Amino acid sequence: MTDKMLPEGSEDRPLLVVDMVIDPVCPWCYVGKRALDRALMALSFNFTLAVRYRPFMLVPDVPLDGLDRALRLSQIYPDEAKRAAAHEALLNAAKEAALDFDPTLPKRIPHTIDALRLLRWSHEDGLQGEMAEGLFAAYWQEGADLSDIETLTAIAGAVGMDRTIARGRLKSTDEIDDTLEEAKAFRKGGVNGVPTFIVNEAQGFAGAIPPDQLLTALRQLAAESPVVEAE
Repeated sequence: MTDKMLPEGSEDRPLLVVDMVIDPVCPWCYVGKRALDRALMALSFNFTLAVRYRPFMLVPDVPLDGLDRALRLSQIYPDEAKRAAAHEALLNAAKEAALDFDPTLPKRIPHTIDALRLLRWSHEDGLQGEMAEGLFAAYWQEGADLSDIETLTAIAGAVGMDRTIARGRLKSTDEIDDTLEEAKAFRKGGVNGVPTFIVNEAQGFAGAIPPDQLLTALRQLAAESPVVEAE
């Protein structure tokens, strides 16, 4: 991702850079995004915030036509009791983040390269937070196909991007390799699960934790990490 110039911190509020590594078809990332939204409200009183959403492919070998989600879950959790426990844990975590959704609504896991390209491009317009939310909501609240160009174009327009430009870029091969390489780089760098939060490009942790705990963790890493200089 080519970063726009980071905002300058003020004398009263130093710059805090938070990178959230996500895949929009990961339900825990949706929960983590909502928890981060709440934590950022508190952090904004003490820091100038720069938040970036970075691409990750939770299922890197997913075929272009996607996977049956129920089948995939049964492969991850062969034991039905463990599968039910994981579902219950997800619902409880969502409740703590004030998020209401049905994790069983999406029936397929789509290939997310185009959704991740769109997320990458939304950074250019300063709309990454809106795009991340739009992708999550479309998939988890509506069961939308995030590999469909028209669906993604509609999301782009809804969050404020130029629909015509977005559709044209999605129909091209623009930044496919760059997006894949960025996602692979996080995996090579030790990111094995998402969401993963990285503070000031230095330290991070994985997992969707309750908003209050997330706020505490981000504050702690902000105190321990060197300040990032604006480029």
